[in-house]
Amino acid sequence: MDLPEKYRDSNILIWGYGREGKSTEAFFKKHPIAASVDVSEAKPEEIDWSAYDYVFKSPGIRLAEPVWERLSAGPSQADKSVLDKLTSQTELFIESFRDRVIGITGTKGKSTTTSLLHHVLDKKPRTAYLVGNIGVPCLDFYDEMAASDSIAVFELSCHQLAYSRVSPHISIFLNLYEDHLDFYGDRATYFQAKRHITEFQDENDYLFMGNDVPELSTRAKVLRVAKPYADEAMNLLGEHNRYNAAFVAEVAKICFGMEDSEVRKAVEEFPGLPHRLQYIGTVDGVRYYDDSISTIPEATIQAVNSVPGVATVLVGGMDREIDYSPLISFIPDNQKVNFICMYVSGKRVYDEVMDSFAGGNHLSIDNDDSSGIESGKDSTDVLKNKAEGINNMYLVSDLAEAVSLAKQITPSGSACVLSPAAASYGYFKNFEERGDRFRELVNTQVSSC
Repeated sequence: MDLPEKYRDSNILIWGYGREGKSTEAFFKKHPIAASVDVSEAKPEEIDWSAYDYVFKSPGIRLAEPVWERLSAGPSQADKSVLDKLTSQTELFIESFRDRVIGITGTKGKSTTTSLLHHVLDKKPRTAYLVGNIGVPCLDFYDEMAASDSIAVFELSCHQLAYSRVSPHISIFLNLYEDHLDFYGDRATYFQAKRHITEFQDENDYLFMGNDVPELSTRAKVLRVAKPYADEAMNLLGEHNRYNAAFVAEVAKICFGMEDSEVRKAVEEFPGLPHRLQYIGTVDGVRYYDDSISTIPEATIQAVNSVPGVATVLVGGMDREIDYSPLISFIPDNQKVNFICMYVSGKRVYDEVMDSFAGGNHLSIDNDDSSGIESGKDSTDVLKNKAEGINNMYLVSDLAEAVSLAKQITPSGSACVLSPAAASYGYFKNFEERGDRFRELVNTQVSSC
């Protein structure tokens, strides 16, 4: 397939120069049909929009005004010049190959479902490529897609979807929880970004939806996935992963004609992904699991309900002002599980539980960055920060102190899980670095004790 002619002899700006921006630049160097291609990391107000025909915006860039909200309703004339020029490599790719694209979105479970679906479909003679928010820019596989009848299994984040004016042929909308409020402001606006996965589908397309997704208008064929996948031989832990597998099985059988037996075999062979309830080892009889991908309270609750014999959970990170009430209610009802709270959001969880269940009469220790107890305390001092009235909460400053305390309070034969219910930013580069640091601390600090 030739590159869409609309880009020929056009002036293009690549806005943002991370992984996706660099991929887009490499793509247009390989396909030199544009008149010019510039790269910028400027602020929105610093861009001369009149100089460009198309602006390839990187997903993480936020416009001063959320003009994308008006894509469906129709932009005002003032917005139109900006909207007409905004595009992305996601939009270019799906526009080119939409009949062979399966898009997956949702607040949680995207990467596991995308990877599992790719694993299942790649068993067929038809090649499947794994692309998108999973960490592989889609344009890196443009030429391979153009030269074959291959399939793209595309993980789509809310940021990738927000400005898109094209939807995949097959869409999966797993779930919707409160997240990214620091970026979108409220749940409705966040939902509006996500729902672009089906906004531009037609009656020949498919939308597979989970029970946690609100009703929405679409022209696609809608299939609700209401029951978890029944297979005790799965390597993936947790009821939520059985639902992820159910989506995969339905798509594989309905859209690609796979037999139940071959789907089951492929699902059972899938080992899971790093940092998602990943078993990292046993030390002194305690099993340690890395669930650093957990950024919302529902994910932490899932971790407690999924890991056999969990006795200690490490919670906390960046506070994005999401609603922690599910976790606030869950902690006092699960007194057999220790919750070690750290960083800003961990302290917030600690304080909110105390305020709700101990009348506000609790120990709250502040330091310069409001992240917990002062650093440098020995283990005896840390144990003194056990919450009054609620016997399963502890407050520490950071991950190192949390792991050290977990070593002391987690009994042999049980499990300790890092499941922060918070973003990693401000303390770690990303959730992968946080998970790697947890593994390092378990292998050094715990094993050497």
